[in-house]
Amino acid sequence: MEAYSKVWDDVLQNIRERVGPLRFNLWFKNTRLESFNDNYANIIVPNIFTQVWLQENFANVLREGIGKLVNNKDLDIRFSIKKNGEGENISMTNIPPLPEEKTDSGKNYSQVNRILKLEDFVVGTNNRLAYTAALEMVKDKYPAFNPLFIHGAVGVGKTHILQGVLNKAKEEQNINAIYMSAEKWTNEFIYSLQKGKIEAFRQKFRNADMFLIDDVHFFSNKQSTQEEFLHTFNALFELSKKIILASDAHPKLIGQLKENLASRFMSGMVIKIDKPEYVTRLLILRSKAAKFDVHFPEDVLEFIAEKFDENVREVESALITLSAHARFNEKKIDLQLVNEVLSEFLCNEGKIIKINEIEESVLTHFNISRTDLHSNKKTKSIAFPRQVCMYLIKTLLNWSYQQIGNYFTSKKHSTVMFAIKKVNEQIESDKQFKLSIEKLMERIKKEKR
Repeated sequence: MEAYSKVWDDVLQNIRERVGPLRFNLWFKNTRLESFNDNYANIIVPNIFTQVWLQENFANVLREGIGKLVNNKDLDIRFSIKKNGEGENISMTNIPPLPEEKTDSGKNYSQVNRILKLEDFVVGTNNRLAYTAALEMVKDKYPAFNPLFIHGAVGVGKTHILQGVLNKAKEEQNINAIYMSAEKWTNEFIYSLQKGKIEAFRQKFRNADMFLIDDVHFFSNKQSTQEEFLHTFNALFELSKKIILASDAHPKLIGQLKENLASRFMSGMVIKIDKPEYVTRLLILRSKAAKFDVHFPEDVLEFIAEKFDENVREVESALITLSAHARFNEKKIDLQLVNEVLSEFLCNEGKIIKINEIEESVLTHFNISRTDLHSNKKTKSIAFPRQVCMYLIKTLLNWSYQQIGNYFTSKKHSTVMFAIKKVNEQIESDKQFKLSIEKLMERIKKEKR
């Protein structure tokens, strides 16, 4: 054991220098090298979350560090999760499996929108870390991190994970778990103030064992609500209660969010869920298709998975649309029907441009957050991108001035007109700006789905 300890100390020293003390203490503090030989090394870790994180972020570092000692660059790294004095062996190549797909085709359409469960969540490379972290929050009384903050674009599964954790916690443990959106929490807070019931409001949430809040970006620009939420957060955190939060944006990118609140959100683990890749989209389609009372051939599912690459809601919408056409017109679902029914979404030449595509392009181009874009900030770095976005919506989608104003949190008709006029004037007077706008529009039009 002393020899193993010496080897591990040498490896850890190298890792500490490469990753810095903060990340080192978070991920390597409670690890140790249990054994190794010419072919593999077995490392003790405290939990499944640490195991997955080390696999995905430090595999090569560990293999390189220990491999030098045994002169084997292809050393197999294995993990044992230490619980109650016993280790559960997990190979580097044997990462947690995907949940089994439900194939009960006898369920009808009305049951598609069932209670969200973690068992039904399809895991892929884009969301595996978030899913594993959520399991850790459910299983361990004192997880290695708290809070858990999950962020990502619309329709990538954040709400499914939060509600799945809630349902699993209620099924397996006798705890007081609360889930709600930030908007609903805000409404309850305002109501309690108006009715003089603020103490009852505080007790309700501060007595929770698990606190799950969705759409945290809603707190943007709501200073008094943020202050109250910070007190609730601190009260729960000090009692080691589990806190899971979800948002469309990273805490640092939520506009007009109090610095101390953003800091609290980032004090645990912050994980991004990316858009699902093809393999994950196909798994999701198979899982969801099994819940309909019509048959979806495999070639149809593969075709949809390839063409619809934005988010889960898109692929589910495609299934619902096809199912309805097949039942109402008494047709079987095949590629011919797919092209007939979904043709307007699939053609590249006349591609239907969506509002979120325009918005995402503007956010990327000007490097601002969605919350800032929809805020009332009048600084040039925020107001001008907002005006450009309004111009693009009018030009590419031909929305009315009032529609655009409503989209940007009830902006006045005249405000939108002024914004579009200003962008038009700059296009006419600034050739470089005109070229920039043309390139931005071309990118939006040509972007593959």
